[in-house]
Amino acid sequence: MSHMRIVDLIARGRTDYLAADARQRELHREVRNGGEDALILAEFTPTYTAGRHTAPQDVRDARLPILHVDRAGSVTWHGPGQLVVYPVVRLREPVDLIAWIRAIEAGVLSAVRTEWGLPARTIEGRAGVWLTGRGRPDRKICAIGLKVAQAATLHGLALNVSIDPNTAFAGIVPCGLTDADVTSLEREGVSTTVRTAADLLVPHLLEAITPRLAVAPTILHAV
Repeated sequence: MSHMRIVDLIARGRTDYLAADARQRELHREVRNGGEDALILAEFTPTYTAGRHTAPQDVRDARLPILHVDRAGSVTWHGPGQLVVYPVVRLREPVDLIAWIRAIEAGVLSAVRTEWGLPARTIEGRAGVWLTGRGRPDRKICAIGLKVAQAATLHGLALNVSIDPNTAFAGIVPCGLTDADVTSLEREGVSTTVRTAADLLVPHLLEAITPRLAVAPTILHAV
């Protein structure tokens, strides 16, 4: 019988990125050594992070304080109104990184379509979950940036719930995409909170990722 720990940082308010990252890495050490899988839920204080694929031109304002991190992807913003979920889990071997990305996307797609009635989709060649059409450019509603080390996962997804469009992502090219836009549930006509979004998303995410896990979770418990 396997347990899935739910590390609910949202319940404590907005979290400092580095504090959450330290907790994530502590859990990662435990998981890769046979400990219980975990799911971290968080809403961060405003933070810019740059992944391994960030190009110099992706940062338009050189004065921004940017944290360089070991996930895939380019530069992005985290902050109020955005739900971040980090699955820290041991994957079934041999590890298939593309299948892991697709599983994360599938969980978000299911939630966005089922819970909020939006026609979310994926776009070939681009990670994340998107909305298209309505006379607007392609727009990303959920970013995904991942890492796998010793068959255990780090980082995860960031779902835009009710971000401030005037300040979020200011000074950067989000995810390095110059021909696309960023959106949120609120901007697409859905009024909800990060707390509610987390509660609705988690079951969809767990259903989608369970086939990729080394051991399927049967019991959830908060820590």
